[in-house]
Amino acid sequence: MTEEQRRAEAAENLARRKQAMRKNKARKRRRLLILVILGLILALILTGIIVAMAKSRNAASTGSDAGAGEEAAQTEAGTSSSGSSSPDIVIGLKGSEVQMVLEGDPYIENGAFAVDKSSGAIPEKDIKIKGSVDTSKTGDYEITYTAGKGSSKQSVTRTVRVLSEEDFGRAAVNVPVMMYHWVYTADDVPEDLDGNWILDTTLDEQLTYLEDEGFYYPGWKELRAWVDGEISIPAKCAVLTFDDGKEPFLMYGVPLLEKHKIPATSFMICWEDNDGEEKIREYASPYLDFESHTYAMHQKSDDPDHKGIDAVMTKEEIAADLSKASEILGTNDAIAYPYGDYTDDFIAAVRDQGLLLGFTVEYDRVRQGMDPLTLPRIRVLGDESFQIWKDSVS
Repeated sequence: MTEEQRRAEAAENLARRKQAMRKNKARKRRRLLILVILGLILALILTGIIVAMAKSRNAASTGSDAGAGEEAAQTEAGTSSSGSSSPDIVIGLKGSEVQMVLEGDPYIENGAFAVDKSSGAIPEKDIKIKGSVDTSKTGDYEITYTAGKGSSKQSVTRTVRVLSEEDFGRAAVNVPVMMYHWVYTADDVPEDLDGNWILDTTLDEQLTYLEDEGFYYPGWKELRAWVDGEISIPAKCAVLTFDDGKEPFLMYGVPLLEKHKIPATSFMICWEDNDGEEKIREYASPYLDFESHTYAMHQKSDDPDHKGIDAVMTKEEIAADLSKASEILGTNDAIAYPYGDYTDDFIAAVRDQGLLLGFTVEYDRVRQGMDPLTLPRIRVLGDESFQIWKDSVS
């Protein structure tokens, strides 16, 4: 098969996949519409029943207006005070649920992320943080994060464990930041299957290992402080990232993260062609932090020296793209450069936008003293053996 034929076949496979994805979205919308209609019908029926019961009570008892008024007042009071959380808000921690701090090190506030499933990501600056940590004294401290207002809010708590040098154990000399892409199942095998795809049972096996071995997951702010040499983190640690924010990962990968309670990051392509905003709402999870894979820069360039279109963009254009992505994501900690490609203007724009960390596709572990805006990752290939994967993360 010639190169031209291979490209034509790849394009045809891509077109078929996009068509399948569109059909899947259409089916979801139809199901949602049916559920809405059924909900309205049920609401009308219930309203009719309630009205009929009210009329029956009024007819059966006259002269009891005062009692009825008192009962109504009690009901209203109960409604206003019932429930302090909203199922529409999903909140999660950046990094491990139990944050390990070496006694005497500065405390790094990793923060949290939150999504309102009806309106989108909640800006990190709007998440309230309560609690304090004294790293001069060993022990457990609690930090609580709350997103939303009034009765429409959700909270999550992190334990910060300050440990003596003896209890802290070995400190990390490098950190594997693992780079995944998409997940598939035995019942949903992609036509364009390659190393970027990982079988759900394979991912499950890897996550089981991480869980059983008690791996630590530093948050982005914590990792930046470690790269800068400000703190220590436990030796047995890893960071999990999944590029692009494609539906096959969100559908099949996120449930596995929730099963094992392992935090990860989806580097999301935010623009409308990838349904970035919709996916953040639909697949919000307390174990998935959405960070930047840019808004609309994940496109190839004709420049022979660069894979991405950043090569033909000005610093101002790049900054505008990054700003738009940050608004959609509600957070601004880390970025994965599309195709691992970057220019001097790209790096300058990332720095000016206040992003803490930037990741390439260079294969290596992260080490202290590296440039925090051009860090390497460990690419995970779906067809590699478990032992190869284990050696790369251990």
